[in-house]
Amino acid sequence: MHTIRMLSAGVLFLTGPAFAADLLPEPVTPVSHGISAADQPTVTRCNEAIAQWASQYNPVSIETSLTEPVSAGEGGARTATLAVKIDYLRQGGIEPRSATIACTVTADGEVSVELIKQG
Repeated sequence: MHTIRMLSAGVLFLTGPAFAADLLPEPVTPVSHGISAADQPTVTRCNEAIAQWASQYNPVSIETSLTEPVSAGEGGARTATLAVKIDYLRQGGIEPRSATIACTVTADGEVSVELIKQG
């Protein structure tokens, strides 16, 4: 009986009031360069999608920059062509990856990404 109480107390001490999500690493917030105030909402939504996708691969940094102005499309959609650089933490060190993508944000906030050029 004493052992069970000690284990319970030990588990409570180790976990505290933390939840499983508290034990996961903080998501990396992308840093954007060269973004006008008018284009910022589109780029921000794209950055959120990029960070969410990359989070499963252990990124340590994410940088994006517009390669051309954000363009308007059908139905209020806006497309940002972004140069994306992501550094991933690997056993041997940092693995840098880069790509140019077309990120489209629809009027209702849905995001889709098309790879234009890798590397």
